[in-house]
Amino acid sequence: KEVAEAFNGAKELMKSQSNVSKLYQNFILYPKATSQLAKTVLSPITHGRNFISAGAFSVANGIIPNGEAIKTAYQALQIPLKGSRKQNEFYQELLELGVVNSNVRLGDLQNLLADVKFGQIVNENLDSGKFLGRMFNKMSKFKKGAEDFYTAEDDFWKITSWISEKSRLGRKFESAGIKKGDMVKRFDDTMVEYNDQFLKEEAADIVKNNIPNYAYVSDFVKGLRKMPIGNFVSFPAEILRTSTNIINRGVREITYKHTLADGTVVKPLQGIGYQRLLGMGAATVAVPYAAVEGAKMIYDVTEDEMEALRRYVADWSKNSTLV
Repeated sequence: KEVAEAFNGAKELMKSQSNVSKLYQNFILYPKATSQLAKTVLSPITHGRNFISAGAFSVANGIIPNGEAIKTAYQALQIPLKGSRKQNEFYQELLELGVVNSNVRLGDLQNLLADVKFGQIVNENLDSGKFLGRMFNKMSKFKKGAEDFYTAEDDFWKITSWISEKSRLGRKFESAGIKKGDMVKRFDDTMVEYNDQFLKEEAADIVKNNIPNYAYVSDFVKGLRKMPIGNFVSFPAEILRTSTNIINRGVREITYKHTLADGTVVKPLQGIGYQRLLGMGAATVAVPYAAVEGAKMIYDVTEDEMEALRRYVADWSKNSTLV
């Protein structure tokens, strides 16, 4: 009898906890997910910001992609636009290397939508043959298309960065006298054969570690999406990680040494290191300053007006770069 009473008590407690969980999900997380959906993949302005911010990370790594890299990246994108989806095998290779389909903001949003089973309840209660059911199905397709474009905006710059990194690594190694088949040291001190596969993996490693990637966000940070406040916590966490990695990589490239067969010591990656640090400086200081001053000049806005503006913007934007 005592065991049965204890079991029933546990069942009542679990039922109570389940009810609280459902209330939290329906009244806190569901509205939060809806708001984030509206302000990201369903917002044309945010699509523009997503594309520009993704490009800023290429600049931060000292990369200005050439026309061939841009063309190849566009042809590999998985979106229904003319000229895209022509490099599907190439995209699949980059997917296996972990370069593409890793947008941080979208990862937060998709997991939050999954947490609240977004759309599932509507689907279960609407007859697909009725008007509301058909309308909801069309909205779901629109949402999926918007997510695909959001991913493509991020993928475009990651692909161009990967192509550019692989190209300049190969040029620098070979101009320093390193030939295919030679043994070279990676930054983790392992010795590997210098070949095309090495260049592919090294370029992928740079992109994954120097450009925000949802796969590298800790479970703790990912879990913060379920808090009632705070949006897209993974992105600022990734900015901290990648900014540190860019500087660290640049310094290590400058000091990287390789001994040739004849005993000559060369620094094949020194030029790339300086480019990377210069790009980081440009992306964090020069470009924002130029954007602010250019906008002030075009729209005839004074410095006093910009300072006055800070009294009215949201608290989290008072110390931001305002354009």
